[in-house]
Amino acid sequence: MARTPEVVTVDPDLSHRADIKRAVQMAHFAVTGEAGYGIEAVTVAQEKLPDVFLVSVEEPVARALQTIESLADAVPGAPTIVYSSMADAASVRRAMVAGARDYLIKPVKPEELMRSIHSVLEQEERKRMRMAGQTMETAAHGTIITIFGAKGGIGKTTIATNLATALVRSTGSTVVLVDMDTRFGDVAIMMDVPVEQSIADVARHLEEMDRDKVRDYLVQHHSGAFVLPAPLHPSEWRNLTPQHIEKVLTLLAQSHDYVVIDTPGTFNEIIATTLEQASLVLLITSMDIASIKDTALALEMLRAASVSEDKVKLVVNHCTSANSLREEDVERVLEYEVFWRIPHDLAVSSSTQLGQPIVLTRPYARASRSITDLAYLLSGNRPESRGFLERILGR
Repeated sequence: MARTPEVVTVDPDLSHRADIKRAVQMAHFAVTGEAGYGIEAVTVAQEKLPDVFLVSVEEPVARALQTIESLADAVPGAPTIVYSSMADAASVRRAMVAGARDYLIKPVKPEELMRSIHSVLEQEERKRMRMAGQTMETAAHGTIITIFGAKGGIGKTTIATNLATALVRSTGSTVVLVDMDTRFGDVAIMMDVPVEQSIADVARHLEEMDRDKVRDYLVQHHSGAFVLPAPLHPSEWRNLTPQHIEKVLTLLAQSHDYVVIDTPGTFNEIIATTLEQASLVLLITSMDIASIKDTALALEMLRAASVSEDKVKLVVNHCTSANSLREEDVERVLEYEVFWRIPHDLAVSSSTQLGQPIVLTRPYARASRSITDLAYLLSGNRPESRGFLERILGR
């Protein structure tokens, strides 16, 4: 949207109205009107014709919900975002039934508000385009999962290779594993597959490339997962641009259910593109102080790059037995919820030496079961119940 979106806030509490106005301004939007509930809100709405409404909903909720319905009649093209101290499902449902497009919990953070406003306005724009018959036919698009971390040696490649394998073996999905490690590129070694063509070769022929031709550059692992290796010579990365990477990932996502991307412990324009294109970012950290410090910086960097926190999931990898921190300490220091935990498992290193994912060589090992369960969670499939023998072997 070329101009700054305009917002009208609706809140009978003047102090709360001032708080939400500050949040709107910090999110770089313009507050063009303020009102209480009822006729006042509708009058201001018809006068200002904003792009979006922010409406406070507190008990008793009847008047607030009635106002939301009236605003939808007064300015049909302006979506409503509710903010409230009530976080229960019943309250959220009542607001949505009344016509709210999003529901934020107080205190509202500026970055959360920014994401919400942009999201509802984009939805409204797509709705207008559909109504006008202007939407273009879109190709099917798989899920892009970027494995990211602030430093090396924390198990990103191990997680990427095993997650890709688990997605294939456990969920029956089509998966391609892309090696984006611009420094070392160890995916081919860890999967024990030959490197005859790499992502650099795909980039060189992008003009004639389509989602069928790109398959010719992939090598299939015996697990069923496909691999797009990194170049053998790091100097070849110099010829790749963010535009190359975006096009390659788009082609791969159009022909596979999942695109799993392994990245280095560094940040550059190419890695930034993998984060922007990702449907989900698994931010890997280990349990040592240096890794936690670097992960805190990585979270700041992701926020600065406007990578939505909704798609950034923190994964703690217990890659050694010598943990200097507790997991609750990690959440407290980072102020970020741990999404998944991968336990320390001595079998991982021996599997790596064999050049095979541990989910294949030791499927009942603790790390294998954890990564397989993660694959089930990400795919939305439920695993079959483990039998008695499997539970015993997995200990």
